[in-house]
Amino acid sequence: MARERAMERKAALCGVWVEMRAEKILSEREILELVKKGNREAYGEIVKKYMKSAYYITLGFVHNHQDALDLSQEAFIKAFRKIKRFDTEKAFFPWFYKLMKNLCLDYLRKKKKRSEVPLEGTEASQDERQNAEIREALGKAIAKLPFEQREVIILRYFQQLSYRELSEMTGKPIGSVMSSLYYAKRKLKEIVAKYLGSEQENLR
Repeated sequence: MARERAMERKAALCGVWVEMRAEKILSEREILELVKKGNREAYGEIVKKYMKSAYYITLGFVHNHQDALDLSQEAFIKAFRKIKRFDTEKAFFPWFYKLMKNLCLDYLRKKKKRSEVPLEGTEASQDERQNAEIREALGKAIAKLPFEQREVIILRYFQQLSYRELSEMTGKPIGSVMSSLYYAKRKLKEIVAKYLGSEQENLR
């Protein structure tokens, strides 16, 4: 009997979703209101909207394709389970990002072995090989940054967030965000220069 009631409720929610979608384009807030009522179909729209950003942010933190997929998917599952606590008066992604960030931090604490950034492509032109070396150096340099600096680099330059958005996502004043970016960029230049210098030495 309980199972039948659950199925009826699910069918009703699905019906509401289809009907509302047919009538108008729903705002994110309206979709999230449906999600809070348990509508999985509506949540699928939220996942579609943010899955790419979630994956690339996570990849920037963990530097492994499969782990980034697993962690970003786990973050969406966790967010759905906690969605009743979400205030639909606020933006979804900053709230979701905090859940995803905590999963990445837990992953990095447990994983002592550092993963290398996977590079696509094989032997090609000299310019392409040099670009691959730079990408590899940059990936390794980002992995060596303190987590807070790595975070602002990824959000600013890979996700193109403004300083205001960075402040909202990280929960830090804009001045602190700008300071973290400054020191992160300076440290990145030092690490990349040393890495590329050592690579050149090895080729001699």
